[in-house]
Amino acid sequence: MSYQLRRLEEALGLPLFERGNGRLRPNPAGRRLFGCCRDMGRDWTRVRDALREPAPDHAPPLRIAAVSGYGRYVLLPLFRDGPLADLPIRMRFPTADDVAREVEDGACDLGFVHVLPARSRLDCRPVGTEEIVLAAPAHSPAPALDLAALRRMRFVTYDESDYVFATWFTQVLGASPGQLDVAAHFEELEEVLDWVAAGRGLSIVPADCLARYPRRGEVAAVRKPGSPCRNTVYARLPPAGGVHPAVERTLAVVRAASAAARP
Repeated sequence: MSYQLRRLEEALGLPLFERGNGRLRPNPAGRRLFGCCRDMGRDWTRVRDALREPAPDHAPPLRIAAVSGYGRYVLLPLFRDGPLADLPIRMRFPTADDVAREVEDGACDLGFVHVLPARSRLDCRPVGTEEIVLAAPAHSPAPALDLAALRRMRFVTYDESDYVFATWFTQVLGASPGQLDVAAHFEELEEVLDWVAAGRGLSIVPADCLARYPRRGEVAAVRKPGSPCRNTVYARLPPAGGVHPAVERTLAVVRAASAAARP
């Protein structure tokens, strides 16, 4: 016992006992250590008792990270009052890079992004497509779908809009516009559409976002006839093990909803 106590003092870097006449008495540091150990014993007892309790009957919430436009306007209705309304969820709307990072770190069970990563150890599955449209103020004449004309217009951008804009210009007009005249930049799409409705500029957004915009009569979707612009949406899953039991059901519902929404 004496050897073990000396090793403890060496590990802590200070004496814990007063030694004399063959007896050991705790010094002030030793008495404080005793109090800490007593608290640790109570904490350990609580941990032991919690682990011995039977597991709850219900599954833990499904933790989802999704890029904002898809998460807010496509996923949320499925969980709010759609076929997944019985599932408890925790949903966040970070950037596409952060979605992948949170799934990889185990902070989320399932992620949704609109960009195919170049390299990742995560499981990546296409789950559907979303239409991308040019958003313009409804009270003004529709802008011409001409690259030179659009370069002279002002635009409202948002976080994650670079990829969306590039996809639309490439598919619809066959070329990148280069540097655009940006009237304003926002984090979320609702503020973007407010700015468009006020005639402050054009934007390029997912059609689902525009369809659910509260003032949608004030913003018009401009499409090239016969050539809808569509972008693939991907689910990001952990590479192996620990998959939440509701993940596969969620993916099946999302795929079905995406297929039903296509014309």
